[in-house]
Amino acid sequence: MTLHEVLDGLSCLSLRSIALAVRKPAQLRPYTSYCLKRYEELAGLGLPSRNPVVPGAEDTITLPAAHPGGGMSFGELVILARATKTLKPAAVFEMGSYNGLTTAIFILNSPPDARIYSLDLPPDLNEPDADLHTDRHLIANRQVGSVPQALGLEDVYTQMFCDSMLFDPAPYADSIDLGLVDAAHDAEHVRNDTIKMATMMTDHGVVFWHDYGGKGSMRPLAQYLESVGQTCELFRIPETTLAWAPAKTLKSARL
Repeated sequence: MTLHEVLDGLSCLSLRSIALAVRKPAQLRPYTSYCLKRYEELAGLGLPSRNPVVPGAEDTITLPAAHPGGGMSFGELVILARATKTLKPAAVFEMGSYNGLTTAIFILNSPPDARIYSLDLPPDLNEPDADLHTDRHLIANRQVGSVPQALGLEDVYTQMFCDSMLFDPAPYADSIDLGLVDAAHDAEHVRNDTIKMATMMTDHGVVFWHDYGGKGSMRPLAQYLESVGQTCELFRIPETTLAWAPAKTLKSARL
C-alpha cells in the first residue's frame, strides 16, 4: 500500500469505515474507493459529467444473462450496450479482454457486419511485468473469451494476444468507431493504450475508459485522464467508473 493510498483512506475515516475494517477488512479498500469517487463527483472535482449518447426511443439492447465479473458493474455494461446500439459502429476495438463480457456486449449490440477486435496479454504469460502490479490478480484469474464462447459467438470477432505496449496500431489507423481502454491501469500503460487507440479511431468515433474515479491504486489512471482532459473534451459518466471522449478531439489532444 502506497503513502497516497494510506492518505486517501484516512480522508474517508469515519465510525462506519472503522467498523467495516474490524468486521470485513478486505472490503475497506473498495469502500474507500467508492467514497472517494462519489465525493469527487458530487463536489464537481475531476472530469466534468456528461452522458455520451441519447438513444432512440425505439432502441433496445441485449445483455448476457450471466455476469462473470471482471470489474464492470451491471450499470456500466448497460451504458456500453446503449452506446454501441446508438452509435452503430462499423468497427470496435477493446484493449483488455478478461473473460470477454464486454466483447459480447459489443457483438450483441453492433450491426451484424461490424468488425469486433479484442486485445489481451498472451495466455501463457506466467509472470506479469512489474508495472502490472495493479492487475496481477485479474491476469491470474482471466479466462479470455469464455463469455463469447458460452454464447456461441467465438467465430464472429477477432481475439488478439499481445502486450499492448508492443501492439502496432498502424494497420487499424482511422478505422475504429468505438474504442474501450480497459487493460493495465498503471500510468505508462494507460497513456500507451490511449495514444494507440486515438491513432485507430475515426473522427466520428467515441473512446471509453474504465476504472476512472476515486484515487487509491487507480490514482495514476485518474491523474492521466484529468491531464488529457485539460487539452480536449473528456468526461466522466455519472455514478460509474467510465470516462469517455469524442475521438476527433482526442486525436488532437496532448497525449
